[in-house]
Amino acid sequence: MALFGFDPLTASTLMVLAAASHYGDECPKRPRTKINVIPVTEEVKYDYSKSLKELQGQASGTVDPYGFHGTTVTQAYMSGTIAPQASISFDYNEIKGRRGICLWYKSIDVDIKIDPTIVIAQELYKDSCMRKALIGHELKHVKVDREVVNDYANLIGKKLLKELKARGFAVGPIPFEEAERVTGKMRHVVKQILELEYQKMHIDRQERQREVDNLEEYQSIDKKCPRFQEKKRELYSTLGE
Repeated sequence: MALFGFDPLTASTLMVLAAASHYGDECPKRPRTKINVIPVTEEVKYDYSKSLKELQGQASGTVDPYGFHGTTVTQAYMSGTIAPQASISFDYNEIKGRRGICLWYKSIDVDIKIDPTIVIAQELYKDSCMRKALIGHELKHVKVDREVVNDYANLIGKKLLKELKARGFAVGPIPFEEAERVTGKMRHVVKQILELEYQKMHIDRQERQREVDNLEEYQSIDKKCPRFQEKKRELYSTLGE
C-alpha cells in the first residue's frame, strides 16, 4: 500500500574541507570529506495473521491514555524499528622519502532505515470499516517515523560536521606504524558521536509516537465505526477467558 501524501525522505549530504590542527604542511592537499546521512524506508507491510487475543500483551511503548479508569485493548500496532548503520572510509598519502603518512576521512556514510509493519487483529481486519480506521491510525505512526529520520538525517549530518571540524578531518604526517592505531581512534570518535545522536533520536521518537496515542485519537476510531460496537463488545468479553 502506497503512503500517499507523505513528504519524501531527504538526505543530508555535506562535503567539507576543514582545517586540521594535526595536518602538517608536508602533507599534500587532500580531497573533500563526504558526509552522507541517508534515510531509507521500506514499503509498509501488513500482518493480520494474529487473533485479537494473541495481540494482547504486545509491548507497544504507549502510555495508557485511559489512565486508571479504563482498559486499553490492543487492536493493532505498528511494528518496526529505526535502524541506523554507519560506514567510514579513509584515504592516505605517503610523504616523499617514506618519512611518514598522512591520513584523512574519505567519507562517512550513515543510513537510517525504517522497516514498518502494521499488525491488525484478524477479527478487526475482516471488518472493512475498522480495517480502514485502524490502518489510518497506524499510518500516523509510520508518518512520525519518517519525520523523525528526516529530522535526524539533517541533525546528525550537522553534528558530525561540527564535532569533526573541532577535532580535524585529517592527521599527519605520522609514522607508518602508527597508522592503524590512529585510524582506529578516528573511527571510534565517529562512533561515539553517532551513538549519542542515536540515543537522542530514539528518545525523541518515543515521545512523538506517544503523542499519536492520545485518548481523543482512540475514541475517534470507535466513532468512525458505530455499527461495529456491538460486535466489539462481544469480542472483548472473551479476552479474559
